[in-house]
Amino acid sequence: MSRMPNLPFDKMCEGCDEREARIVRAAQNSRTGGLRASKPFGRIDFEGDLDKALFKASANYVWRMLCFDFCGFHPHNCMPITADWGIGVIFYIREENGEYPDHADCKAAEKSVREALDALIKRAGSVLPVTMQKGIMQWGQVVIARILIEERLKNG
Repeated sequence: MSRMPNLPFDKMCEGCDEREARIVRAAQNSRTGGLRASKPFGRIDFEGDLDKALFKASANYVWRMLCFDFCGFHPHNCMPITADWGIGVIFYIREENGEYPDHADCKAAEKSVREALDALIKRAGSVLPVTMQKGIMQWGQVVIARILIEERLKNG
């Protein structure tokens, strides 16, 4: 039996456009209907079609963030600090006419995509009860414990 949570992907995709729904659904295990145990796309060809690469990188990012939010076990509940690396690579390695794009332009494009995906994740996850957000709840407990420890040390 899979330890991955069963999420209501149909409900999560309500209000999404077609591309957004495809990105969210890429996180779904086609056999069980639950959240996949591994990222949807292992290899992304950054030299080919930019839209296809961006779709795959976006799907991997959304999957990783959903795992962080809704899985309550290792390794999925560790901080997803590298989740957006695939998105950044797409913008930084593009070469046009022997020129690489300006760093500021790449950073702005990457930030724009990441913000749109974060809004999509928030919208998709908002249809689920907070009690399903096991990963977030665990990290919340860590933060609260740290605050309590710091207060105790400060006040003796």
